[in-house]
Amino acid sequence: MTGDDSSITLTTTVSKQVAEILNQDTDWVELAKQLDISRYRHQDGVPEYCDATPFRPMFLAYLWATVEQKSYSGIPNRLAERPELASAFGFDSDDIPSESTFRPVRLERRFGELESTVERAAEQIRQIAAERGSPIGYDILPSETDDDGDEEGEPSNRTVQRLLRKKGKQVMDELQGVAFPAIPLPRSENAIYDAEELLSLEAIAAIRQDAANSAGESMGDLKNPDPELDDPFYEDGPSGETLLHAVKEMSVDEITRVMNFALRKTYTRAKPRLRELESDDGSRFGVRAKVALDMTYVAYYGDRDEMEWVQGTPDDKGYDWCHKFGTVAIVGENTHFVVGVCPLGSTEHADTDAYPGKDQSYYVGDVARRLLSIADEYVSIRRVYADREFHSADVIHTLEDKGLKYVIPAKQDAHRVGPICDQFEQLKNGYNERRDTPLYVKQDHAMYGAVKGGVSNERETANLVVLPPDDDDDVNPRGSPQPFLTNLDVSDEIALDRRWATEQIEEYSDRGAIENSYSSIKEAAAWTTSKKFEARWFHFAFGCVIYNMWLLVDFLTQDRIGVIEMRTKPRITLSRFLDWLDKELVTLL
Repeated sequence: MTGDDSSITLTTTVSKQVAEILNQDTDWVELAKQLDISRYRHQDGVPEYCDATPFRPMFLAYLWATVEQKSYSGIPNRLAERPELASAFGFDSDDIPSESTFRPVRLERRFGELESTVERAAEQIRQIAAERGSPIGYDILPSETDDDGDEEGEPSNRTVQRLLRKKGKQVMDELQGVAFPAIPLPRSENAIYDAEELLSLEAIAAIRQDAANSAGESMGDLKNPDPELDDPFYEDGPSGETLLHAVKEMSVDEITRVMNFALRKTYTRAKPRLRELESDDGSRFGVRAKVALDMTYVAYYGDRDEMEWVQGTPDDKGYDWCHKFGTVAIVGENTHFVVGVCPLGSTEHADTDAYPGKDQSYYVGDVARRLLSIADEYVSIRRVYADREFHSADVIHTLEDKGLKYVIPAKQDAHRVGPICDQFEQLKNGYNERRDTPLYVKQDHAMYGAVKGGVSNERETANLVVLPPDDDDDVNPRGSPQPFLTNLDVSDEIALDRRWATEQIEEYSDRGAIENSYSSIKEAAAWTTSKKFEARWFHFAFGCVIYNMWLLVDFLTQDRIGVIEMRTKPRITLSRFLDWLDKELVTLL
């Protein structure tokens, strides 16, 4: 193996070189300039005296097209559009060989002895790039679209759907190579199955909304639909019990670590293209990002004996008990990636000694710290959106201490926020006139509560902004004003101030897709009757990985076909993605 972060066995000289060179910012121009391919020269099928198409530029172009999975005959046109790359390969950018020179039959005749080497190198290079978040392996020049688009050059729906199918499968293949190897599972020393087969079993259970303990039978059906009964797989192969046993051998902390690593890998794969879509100030993804903090509730209806991780639920839930999981997602106008998860509900994981007063199963400020520390590894956080459960003095103290801007819906308590909302009509400034918004701003609104390292009734302040009722508001009672906590510089003094404040607070709707995404995560997670919390935690976190893979396939597919849209829903539906994954998993078995 080559490279500190690589789990890939490198078998070619060129892929070993790439592993030494490649990082998240390396593009083909830089890579081509550094590659030494002289050792392959003696396998060139064209005589040395043929100066018209020298070995180095031709071989690099051949390798490039293979890695990027592009047609060979289209190489001249694509290089003509990228003269810097043509020069890096060694071509005269004003005199690139013709299309006929790159016909597959001619390349096969010339590089026949190197064909298997290049194919192996290309696969390994794509894997290295995927692990390190390099743009290599995702050349998206729109050279493969049809000509049946509209007058402005947009591809037709038929073209889009065809490319969604084709490109989606390619991205799917590569993502499987990124996410699954990041999740090592224990297995017996003499097992006849590979470790990856347990993850395939878990994925099958997730995709088919199956119980994890019955997915072994489904896996056997997929692996061999016409089995020999004495096949050792049916005697000793992985079953749902095998998976459950493997998960039970992992601690809660170990599951948390490997799942967060897998989530990081999926985000890393998308990051090069996300950076290209940033606005000029870098405020969307790679440089200054918005993140959302959430609590996710997974209903629990079983016996609660010895279930220390089980939590009570808010009054608006249709069940009394649940497991709670904290998540942090990077929020964009078009994409929402879960980048961190943590389980809640055990005093062993709550850092209780650092808080005054009675121990709790978790402290929401400490949850915020844990999740923000994960997001800090990805981006410089520009703004934090959090759900209403994060309305606490401890969270406000944390965000202020980190110097982060935030917007959080406020709880309408009986003594502080609730009475202000009840008096909104009397307190508000502004009128129902064009380009004016009635709202109320109370600056330095005080709240009290336990703060880590402080006292049990610490005082913190934030600006309280109350907006008019909204029919689409599913957080507050119908007809009630909408209160928010923020440290943005807001005012309700003049119409311009009110418009600006309203626009800033209403950007909270950017996280609206996050609120809806957790039903999709649950749809992408296996279920279990096991009372072991480790199993339930593993299934939820793995569901987050499957969910991220769905979003990445959708985004990168749009990226490849050159039709990226600011969509409220992914172009590829979750059910369609799960169908793809179901079929693709068969090839893993």
